[in-house]
Amino acid sequence: MSCIADFIIRSPDLPLAAAMERAPAVRLEVEQTIATDPERPLLFVWACGGDFDNFESAMEDDETVGTPELLESFPDRRLYRVQVSEHAEAVIYPNDVEVGASRLDVTVTSDGVHTRMRFPDRNALIRYRELCGEMGLEMSVRRIYRGDSGDSTRYGLSDKQRRVLTLAAEQGYFDVPRDVALSDLAEELGISPQSTSERLRRGIDQLVSSTLASDCLSDG
Repeated sequence: MSCIADFIIRSPDLPLAAAMERAPAVRLEVEQTIATDPERPLLFVWACGGDFDNFESAMEDDETVGTPELLESFPDRRLYRVQVSEHAEAVIYPNDVEVGASRLDVTVTSDGVHTRMRFPDRNALIRYRELCGEMGLEMSVRRIYRGDSGDSTRYGLSDKQRRVLTLAAEQGYFDVPRDVALSDLAEELGISPQSTSERLRRGIDQLVSSTLASDCLSDG
């Protein structure tokens, strides 16, 4: 039985930790992680709040990441592509790969990396915590619940995923023909259409994993 855990990982050696310390008002939402080399993943992150110019300057001086590339810029948020460098001493992504875990939601603040992750079972979670401990990382688990939980977590959806799915259903995005465009949902949520599409996709994937896929596994 899979389980989902909400936790925070803290360490001054984490990628972007130095940049976040210099720009504490900034919050990063990880949209996607790509890793042909688990030790040097490529991050797509939305920065919200704070002084963006100061944050960009801080990233330039942060040896844990390569030169960031600005992909999208709006008055209240910016999207960056950031390559983790060989100077990063505490890269968590290889731990995800080793235990077979899936990241559902990742937000980075000056307080640490706030993560919501699905693990194959509790033993995988225990092993993940051991791996983080061996790296000298502080991992504070806030909540653990079953992957098929039907309680207030609503099938393991994050608040952002639940909001975008609810809004899409209420405004007729799933109707045929559609009563609302993706851009309209994005405007209502205050995020880009690309980010809205990604949240919808992840939310639908989570619902399928927690309902239909779970039923298929149990039937097999």
